[in-house]
Amino acid sequence: MSQNLSIAIIDSDRETREIIESLILPYGDKVKLTGATWDFSEGYRLIQTNKPSVAILGVAQLEVGIDQVQHIAEHFPATSIFVATTEKNPDWILRLMRSGAREYFLKPVVKTELIDALKKVAKNLSPSRGPIAQKQGKIISVYNPMGGVGTTTIAVNIAATLAAASDDVALVDFNLFCGDVASFLDMNPKYTLGSVTNNVNRLDAGFLRSSMTRHSSGIYLLSEPLEVEETMSITPEQINQVLTFLKSAFSYVVIDTGGHLFGANLVTFRHSDHLLYNTVLTLPALKNVRRYLMAMENEGIDRNSVKIVVNRHLPKADIRLSDAESVLGTKVFATIPNEYGAVIDSINKGMPVVNLNPRSPITTAIAKLVAQLKN
Repeated sequence: MSQNLSIAIIDSDRETREIIESLILPYGDKVKLTGATWDFSEGYRLIQTNKPSVAILGVAQLEVGIDQVQHIAEHFPATSIFVATTEKNPDWILRLMRSGAREYFLKPVVKTELIDALKKVAKNLSPSRGPIAQKQGKIISVYNPMGGVGTTTIAVNIAATLAAASDDVALVDFNLFCGDVASFLDMNPKYTLGSVTNNVNRLDAGFLRSSMTRHSSGIYLLSEPLEVEETMSITPEQINQVLTFLKSAFSYVVIDTGGHLFGANLVTFRHSDHLLYNTVLTLPALKNVRRYLMAMENEGIDRNSVKIVVNRHLPKADIRLSDAESVLGTKVFATIPNEYGAVIDSINKGMPVVNLNPRSPITTAIAKLVAQLKN
């Protein structure tokens, strides 16, 4: 760990307290236990006196746990709150996260999960990193209004290619009603975009990063909300704040998005350094591209940021690239070959094509596209 930490444990379960103490014991030079107690009032006094970096709170009753988390978060915002419980319940996770918890552990607490969470806290406290908010990452949005043309595949593989050269790459699912990124990566994140927007008033780059789940490819994922009701409550103003902090926390932010030109999409596109409009070479698809390019221009989207990507490209197709460019009045920025089998295999295995099949023509095409975006 890059920074010394202090921990207070509050849990009525003696066994859990002893397990956590044993897990942090080998890190005694970096992690100091300020105290462990079964009683919340006594634990609160421990926090008040010692101002620990982390408070680990056992929760047996949801409403009581929410009140306790809120009480700690309100009075000691510099203390990161970890919750430990036996309940594997999405409602518990979401409500405790909304109340201010940064991590949610199932009992018995697993050493790797606890140490990884402590490392996140230490990393955000480390003075050697400098002010996180000074970073200005690049946002790459991949878009098609209707879906069904491989937009998520392209977004996932761009992010994985960038992550191979940097440990600072976020992949965000802003396809709010029909997001698929978590499924493509075979992930079941604890926290989602809804967890972040519901805590937007206490949002900072450190909290944002700790709310994301890391894939084995190196990508940090922020997935779409679990419930439609949560999605409907997300506002453009919240999206604007999330994007601002994403840029401050990551070198690259890849966003998978779809749907029409209003609300969150317009905010996203105005933040984007590159807007990759993904399409295929069919007349209906090209007709829609032309309509949306005009609409984007009318909405004030920088025309130079919009780039056409042709997916599932077959060199001998009836419609040639030159035909598409004539229809659209703009050059095609990149093409991705039609490799249906490789894509389906990657989705079924929860691994980007570029990682699963490094010799695939798709891998080569994505690498070329990423190189163009970096230039």
